[in-house]
Amino acid sequence: MKQQQTIKGTTKQNTAMKKFMILVAGSFISSIGSGLTDFGLAIYILKLTGSVGATGVFAICAFLPAILLAPVGGVLADRYDRRLMMILGELFSGLALLICLIAVTSPQPSLVVICIGVGISSVFSALTEPAFKATITDLLSVEDFSRAGGMVQLATSAKLLISPAIAGLMLQVTTVGTLIMLDMLTFFTTVLIIAFVRKGLVSKKRAVTGSGFLSEISDGIIAIRGKKGIMTMIIMMTIATFCLGFVQMLSKPLVLAIAGERELGILTTVIAMGMMAGSIGISMVKHPKSYVGMLSIGLFGCGVFMALIGVSENLVLIAGFGFMMFVFMPAIQIGAEVLIRTNLDNRVQGRAFGLISLITQIGYILAFIAAGFLADRIFEPLMQGNTELAISIGAMIGSGVGRGNALLIIIAGIGLVVAGLLAARLKSVKTLEGKEAADETFTESCPKGL
Repeated sequence: MKQQQTIKGTTKQNTAMKKFMILVAGSFISSIGSGLTDFGLAIYILKLTGSVGATGVFAICAFLPAILLAPVGGVLADRYDRRLMMILGELFSGLALLICLIAVTSPQPSLVVICIGVGISSVFSALTEPAFKATITDLLSVEDFSRAGGMVQLATSAKLLISPAIAGLMLQVTTVGTLIMLDMLTFFTTVLIIAFVRKGLVSKKRAVTGSGFLSEISDGIIAIRGKKGIMTMIIMMTIATFCLGFVQMLSKPLVLAIAGERELGILTTVIAMGMMAGSIGISMVKHPKSYVGMLSIGLFGCGVFMALIGVSENLVLIAGFGFMMFVFMPAIQIGAEVLIRTNLDNRVQGRAFGLISLITQIGYILAFIAAGFLADRIFEPLMQGNTELAISIGAMIGSGVGRGNALLIIIAGIGLVVAGLLAARLKSVKTLEGKEAADETFTESCPKGL
């Protein structure tokens, strides 16, 4: 009898994992489509306006709404069927791109209209991410969290790895409007995939309190404040996104100071392959010994190779260091997410992840603001000057155009290294991996029979 129950439980686990892999496939397709639009519209706006600042405005419109509305998406993910929220998010995000399509096919294209389109699409995408993350807990057992995280990272990396190459080739023979239409098609394909998975699974029931959004967001705040380790983790992840924002902002002018756009494109592809390699590696490890260790190693390794990017002026070495930096990035995300997930009640995970996403992603916005100011006003003028400090630093990393950006990247990399060392030593973080705490949480929150 006991053996039959074990076999039945294993069968349910395998079925749930297969269903989740189908969801990941849908996310992979959607990610490719979004990457096509992001790349195509950025090039289109740059040619249309001749302004890098205008391209920056487009990027903010595409990025910021999803961040600010993540807590609302989290509340909805806890109130309603999470897979239904994913369907609605994907569907309306795709429909909003019609505004962009009309704008780029108009005889007088408008940057404002394009930004409105991507902004609305971003608003609805806020429904998707918290629901998808919380669905991992709905469908899978704790033993499969690491594999699931690796799969999600792999799907997300498609936007960086596959889409730019496809979009670049297609723009040689077609227009950005075609890329937008393909993106819309991927949205609707993903909706069909999610609907198929939803049909075969019973959504876990969650109590609806009838309280308002502010009250439920307050519940999410209480949940993440319930353990000191979770708050510490959120602070560390915000620091990590802040540091990573510097390399994201400064890597292009760094490379363009010593090479051309063609070389930059090749480097971007090679470096993005590192994230895929790291995601595949983690997804193959079914039972990691320590998620704190995974997080710590990820931060430390990412920081070391980020700093080495700034030290070198050789394109081959920069490509290699960038690749290795991206190899370590999935370990940061997955290690942190699993530690948080195993210490939160499933009933509040949607709104909690929404709030966590809001807080941590603000690190990127702050980095974009700080990096531009520091590079233009302080570090670039410093490294192009002939002061004693500039000469001393230049003897190690070189001087001239772009080396101020390099110095900023090195400093940000050192910041990640310090964060990695702290993660391994902070007691509040270590308590998140305590077996008793995890077992207590999952006795209440894991789906029955998994």
